[in-house]
Amino acid sequence: MFASLIIPCIVAGVAVFVFSAVIWMVVRWHDKDIQQIFDEQSFIDAMKVQGLSPGLYMWPHCGGERDAHKCPEFRERWSKGPWGTVNILKTQPNFARNLIGTLLINLAVAFGVGMSVAMVLSGVQMGSGVLITCSMCQVFVPVFILGMLIYCLGGVCNDLFLGKPTRFIGTTFLDGLIFAGVQALVLWAMWP
Repeated sequence: MFASLIIPCIVAGVAVFVFSAVIWMVVRWHDKDIQQIFDEQSFIDAMKVQGLSPGLYMWPHCGGERDAHKCPEFRERWSKGPWGTVNILKTQPNFARNLIGTLLINLAVAFGVGMSVAMVLSGVQMGSGVLITCSMCQVFVPVFILGMLIYCLGGVCNDLFLGKPTRFIGTTFLDGLIFAGVQALVLWAMWP
């Protein structure tokens, strides 16, 4: 059964990749998620003056000491704001590399979900699992649920902690539901 899932998993991963591209380039609901800085050049110049090495920065930051967040200077900066994060990249973004990485992740999710459901179903068919009677219940529902957990909830904790806007989290969650649904439909339709 596992070998017969190779093509359905590839098609599912590619389908999710295509839907992702359509969402970002045609539907474009993420356009409002990422804001442009008003005086971008001044901001870039200020970042250069800081001499920041690549990494994720948060401010105000209390440092690495255990009780530093209790000191009055930090508490004042914390209460006044502004608060933010910035990610300094090592190199100029490489669109082709990022697309290939995204496709590989979509394929890995499709294979992981497909193979997980196949292992459960092989137990069901041998009588050692829960009796499930309809093919939609056997394939679509678990593939959708696993896909939703991965695509919708995978990064939410970091998004919340790093203060990403609610709208961005919401549209990313909507993307995840679509990706999980597309993956589930493809695997269900092509299930061996």
